[in-house]
Amino acid sequence: MRPVEGRYELIVGSRRFEAAKRLGMKKVPVVVRPMPDEEALIVSLVENIQRRDIEPEEEYDALMKLRKLNPVLYSGNDQLARAIGKSRQYVEDHIAAVQTVRAIRKTAKSDIAVKQAPTREERKEGVLPIKHATYLHRAEEAPTVQRLPEEKRAKKLSDLAETIAELPRPEAQKVVEHFVMAPQRPIEEIKRETETLRAVKIEVVLDPRVADGLRKAAEERATTMEAMASLAIHTWLRQNKYY
Repeated sequence: MRPVEGRYELIVGSRRFEAAKRLGMKKVPVVVRPMPDEEALIVSLVENIQRRDIEPEEEYDALMKLRKLNPVLYSGNDQLARAIGKSRQYVEDHIAAVQTVRAIRKTAKSDIAVKQAPTREERKEGVLPIKHATYLHRAEEAPTVQRLPEEKRAKKLSDLAETIAELPRPEAQKVVEHFVMAPQRPIEEIKRETETLRAVKIEVVLDPRVADGLRKAAEERATTMEAMASLAIHTWLRQNKYY
């Protein structure tokens, strides 16, 4: 708490304070110290961000507000990570995921949303878990996807988000990898393809030239050699009417 004009203002601990009131406690131990307005706001924001139940978009808004309040102290992701007790990767992934979701929502005029751990029903309605939103961001950043016109790209990514929302992480990641390789293809076709390909695992020794070609293709499409090989096999089999 801090003293303000003859009274006291609660800076951190609002949930504990409310819990104490519900229990009927008349007195609680507190720490009181003078604090300027900017510091009080920053301390309050940091506590809010550290809540376990905070949702990604609320957390993102708080991080951006923190950065705006003190650009010198919180200009980098490393500094933000230290302030909230998280890793730099955590901060980078969450910022990128929310920015991607909001950009798609605005451009594609979709209802795409992201939550830390949405319920099964929410996922059926297209709400993305935060990890799935990071996959979506990586897809958006891929050169093959960036070459699409902005509105078409946003629509494709919106469809992709809706498709992967209900899937477990490994399956969602596979769908995203195959989407990145050929983003112009229908999303449902990509999903069916990954469902078919996951059924059998084989080990193959490749000719060095084939391996080199797969490596180059995978690098160009920002995906793995394994995913590229799956797509190549699937495409050849379909072209030659084996299924």
